[in-house]
Amino acid sequence: MQIDTSPLKVKALGDNGSVISAELTSAIDVASRSNCAVMVVPVVTGEGPPGKRIGGRATRAYDLTLLLAQCFAPLAWRSHWDPMALAANSALPLEELRASDERFARAVAARPVIHPRTVIIDQGSPYLSQHFEDVCAILGITIEYARKKTPTDKPLKERFFRSIGNRFSQHVAGWTGTGFAHRGLGVERGPLYPINTLQDLAEQWVALDYQQTPHKGLRSPFTPGVTLSPNEMYAQLLPMAGYRPRPITAEEAHKLLIPAYVTVTDQGITIENRTYQSHDWQMRLLMDQHSGLSGHNGRFEARYNPYRPEAAHLYDHVYTKEWIEVEFIHRQLLTHRWTQDCWERGTTTVVDNGGRSDDQLAIVKAVRSFHRGLRKGPSKTQKAAATGPFQGLQVDAQPAAAVDPYAGVSVDVDAVSAYRSLPLAGRENLQPPSHGGAEDPLRPEAE
Repeated sequence: MQIDTSPLKVKALGDNGSVISAELTSAIDVASRSNCAVMVVPVVTGEGPPGKRIGGRATRAYDLTLLLAQCFAPLAWRSHWDPMALAANSALPLEELRASDERFARAVAARPVIHPRTVIIDQGSPYLSQHFEDVCAILGITIEYARKKTPTDKPLKERFFRSIGNRFSQHVAGWTGTGFAHRGLGVERGPLYPINTLQDLAEQWVALDYQQTPHKGLRSPFTPGVTLSPNEMYAQLLPMAGYRPRPITAEEAHKLLIPAYVTVTDQGITIENRTYQSHDWQMRLLMDQHSGLSGHNGRFEARYNPYRPEAAHLYDHVYTKEWIEVEFIHRQLLTHRWTQDCWERGTTTVVDNGGRSDDQLAIVKAVRSFHRGLRKGPSKTQKAAATGPFQGLQVDAQPAAAVDPYAGVSVDVDAVSAYRSLPLAGRENLQPPSHGGAEDPLRPEAE
């Protein structure tokens, strides 16, 4: 697969109702040209000098992790989508897929599930992060890096960005075109979508248009004169390559989250300047214990979702070898949706007003004040405020266990008899000559 990120060239609404830009990252399968995953994230310019800007954000390593997670599960069809975006109304071999994977029995979109073996990526900072490399290693994915400033190393991605610009972006409200000369006046004053809506529209376009449109580069050796769509090419390749369900396990789902190595005290654990506690007795046993991780000075491994930081997960390296769910101590005060970006913004506000960066209660009050400001309605320079901050795609840290297709099937090995050997022409020439006058039972009788 080839993975790359590019500007979406569509203006959107930010968390505070202001006008922002957006980026799109997707994964393209080389064999079938299928778009196996798509991720739209906000692009916000931070405040301050270059290199020291605060509050800015774009595509991060965790967004790439969410992109990889999409490749291992079918895309759910939504009720407000076009019925032609259903897998049942496409060229996908749905009956064969349902027989192998029960997840296809639900209403799924016309986008195939292809587990990546090798990903070709550029050398941008999110792709070079240690977390992204660790996730690829856990999922059994090999990484190949494209050369710097060499777009021809990812030609399918470059062509896809042209397709999404011509067939999707220019038909979406807030399209900016290729420059100021093409976008016209009043783009930022017109109706705009939140990032979550753009994500929904992009996924529907992939299932409805991209996956079902014939591609000039897709042809089958059985029908060389017919151009195929990515879904039709996938149907041609499935009998040759086969399909095996590969849902992400509970342990792998935890590993997708951001790692943090912490010390367990009577106050709990601290992640990104937030204190987490658990009412479970299991966490109390880990106080003043050594995790056994010599590379991290005996600290314990914890994982958290930056888009939903109200809870985290602590791993018990000593006793149960299981994950313990811990909660932020001031979770009840933050009744609205918030993210790591909201927390960092609140921390900056407290420090600028002379406070301390470890004053968690003051930061919580600052985050609450941001939310109250949004409820007052947009200012003269803002659009209608979004319903909440961008929270990406949700990753269930405790998904259902993978279904074993051979569960309940018992085979008595002693009752299985070997199939009789078939005659092999010229077999007598392969036998060594007999010695001692004994007849060779494999040699045919002389005429």
